[in-house]
Amino acid sequence: MDERTVQFRVGVMVLATIIILGILLLLFGDLPSLVKGTRSVKFEFAQAPGVTPDTPVRVNGVLIGRVQSVELDERVGVLVVARIEEKYTLKKTQMGRIGGSLLGDAVIEIVADPESRNTAVVEDGDTLRGVVAKDPFQAITNLEQDVSLALKSITKTSDDLGGMIQSVNGIINANEGQIQRIIANTDQAVMQLRNTIAGADQLISDPLLKENLKKTINGLPVVLEDLSVTISGIKNTMQLADRNLVNLEGLTRPLGERGPAIVKSLDRSIAQIDGVLAQVSQFTTALNSSQGSLARLINDPKLYDDVAATVANLNELTRKMKPILDDVRVFSDKLSRHPESIGARGIFQGNSGIK
Repeated sequence: MDERTVQFRVGVMVLATIIILGILLLLFGDLPSLVKGTRSVKFEFAQAPGVTPDTPVRVNGVLIGRVQSVELDERVGVLVVARIEEKYTLKKTQMGRIGGSLLGDAVIEIVADPESRNTAVVEDGDTLRGVVAKDPFQAITNLEQDVSLALKSITKTSDDLGGMIQSVNGIINANEGQIQRIIANTDQAVMQLRNTIAGADQLISDPLLKENLKKTINGLPVVLEDLSVTISGIKNTMQLADRNLVNLEGLTRPLGERGPAIVKSLDRSIAQIDGVLAQVSQFTTALNSSQGSLARLINDPKLYDDVAATVANLNELTRKMKPILDDVRVFSDKLSRHPESIGARGIFQGNSGIK
């Protein structure tokens, strides 16, 4: 192989290397930022595991930029600066979330921020909030201790369950005869219950009973209506009784208030009645005495005869005076009608009022 051929091949290889290097720079280097317009967006994270310069920034899986720098910040923790292509628009209602793939590569996903209500568009130099998604492997690691405790609890529960089953088996073996009797009694009780249900079914299937039951059910509304009327009447009666009690209370309250005066009046009345009864007793004693007028009238025949004679004389005198009184009545009537008959015409005038 001559020297010219070797130089040609070396030149081709160098050219190919330069072309490949250019392509790589175009794809992964800072050249795209020089070719395409970008804006700087800051993300505040409490921590940024796996985030390094050139970490991709994606929206719904689409690459929209890369991390430019990662710096510690005493105020928030970690401040991540990313370059986002200008053709992609972000809003302040979004935030960055650090996630990871199964291979462990970090990625910043742009997701909605539930705590933000600002719908303004993110400008160059603006700051968005950031969170860290839970790592599934870390979650599994954290669950390891809980799973271990759960397995221990399951093992203990299984042991307790085995001991309880052994205890139950021992109880059953020790009381097998009694359990057999309980089963037999239960069987007998079930048979009796079945016979009772059969008897009840036969009783219910009786046509006469069904008809009576139907009549009873049909008459139940009337009974309920009568019961409602009765209850209303009882209610009215109770209300009337309540009013009467109120009225009675109005009567008894003044009596209670005037009780001492009424008792004092009753005492005076009883004293007066006692005095009257004493006088009546004295009067009846005097009447019953042998020296009394009534007793002498009853016991002395002569006094009785004198009184009888006096009464007879009075009767005779009254009988004899009756004609005289009649004549006097006729005379006075005649005198009132004809006063001139006795020479008294000038005394009694026609307008004097005496006719």
